[in-house]
Amino acid sequence: MFQKLLRWLRAQIGTLFGDAPGANDIILSGQMENALALWAQMYETGGPWCTAKNDLHSLHIAASVAREFARLVTMELEVSLSGSPRADYLAEQLAPFLDKLPNYTEIACALGGAVFKPYVSGDRLLVDVVQGDCFFPTTFDTTGRLTGAIFSEQLKRKNTIYTRLERHEYAAGVQTIQNKAFASSSTASLGQEIPLADVPEWADIAPEVRIEVERPLFAYFRIPLANRNDRHSPLGASVYAPAVDTIHDADEQFGRLLWEYEGGQLAIDVDAAALRPTGDGGFQMDQRSGRLYRGCMTGNVADRTLFNVFAPALRDEAYLRGLDGILKRIEFQCGLAYGTLSDPQNVDKTATEIMASKQRSYSTVKSIQHALQEALDDLLYAMNAYADLYQLVPAGSYTAVYNWDDSIVNDPSERKQLFWQYVQAGKFPMQRYLTEFEGYSQEEAAQIAAETSAENNADEALTFAP
Repeated sequence: MFQKLLRWLRAQIGTLFGDAPGANDIILSGQMENALALWAQMYETGGPWCTAKNDLHSLHIAASVAREFARLVTMELEVSLSGSPRADYLAEQLAPFLDKLPNYTEIACALGGAVFKPYVSGDRLLVDVVQGDCFFPTTFDTTGRLTGAIFSEQLKRKNTIYTRLERHEYAAGVQTIQNKAFASSSTASLGQEIPLADVPEWADIAPEVRIEVERPLFAYFRIPLANRNDRHSPLGASVYAPAVDTIHDADEQFGRLLWEYEGGQLAIDVDAAALRPTGDGGFQMDQRSGRLYRGCMTGNVADRTLFNVFAPALRDEAYLRGLDGILKRIEFQCGLAYGTLSDPQNVDKTATEIMASKQRSYSTVKSIQHALQEALDDLLYAMNAYADLYQLVPAGSYTAVYNWDDSIVNDPSERKQLFWQYVQAGKFPMQRYLTEFEGYSQEEAAQIAAETSAENNADEALTFAP
């Protein structure tokens, strides 16, 4: 559907949105269009090579890589807003979105990015998450920020498909939002344009509105990886884009392993003389399965055995070693630590190698976290602007604080031990250690730290007579 709509928009965009700045262009090259389709297929089914015709099972490595990065990026994220009742309101509206942020991050990691687009529903602010293959970029500014895009929404009523196109364009401090609705009896085209009021869900949406703001009223979360599919595209790339061919190799190797188990199953070549005849002219054995070969031996009964067992030695260890090596290559290409996909028992154990592997994962995760924080800042700005525009809550300032975690590099227990050594060496405050690592409140930690300091000073004051 994405590719059909893209082709239709490219042909009709000038007619539909001719007055909008940059309305005659969709910034999506053929390479990026194909890449998005490939990344989506890999995430959903494993890849175009995993079809019934090829009889190839998938390890679903692409989905695993995207899920692991989403987990590492968001597992310790805490966002707090303070400063006014407006900040409290924004925090309350943002909470449902943050609860599902790991899922949204996984989709963004798979498809190279996602758009967070807030909208007003009654007295609430909701966030629409548009996946990387569900919007059409039209303009970027000189810094690479997405400033214009077309978003689509579809509803189906009996035999009619309703499509709404929502175009956002930001230029010279003004956000222009245009909405158009269409009705069609098939997915082959958008059909005829209709009034927004014809669809109850869209009846309250204005056909066009212009808002004076400092930046766009949506946030583009771009995965900050170099885009090898189109070096000139400002769009993000999938976290597993560098390993597409290697993921294919892993599925091929997994298929060989499965065939080794399938072909190496125990079977019995049975002489027809060992079978009991049945009334319909067939043969019968007490123990049989689909792999039993019947009546395939010839010769005199006295000169041969009645059956031979087929039980070849499996070569699964060799296939598993090959698969594990491919998985390690995928981990390196995607920026994951060794042992994330591969067998952790086969990972080198020297301290230097372990730290280097963790640092590779840490570097990738930190860059994604930085991009996500920028997108959340843009999202909060847009939500605050809508709160002003619709007067949802009295005006006020807000301050956003993001708390990320680095436990992918430092194990929590190791990090705690490290900072205790800092306390003992006098390089880290005892009170802060107690609050961060032992769970004490500020008051309790201050009291314990004061008592400890007093005891230490008392010990230093002791003197002994000669």
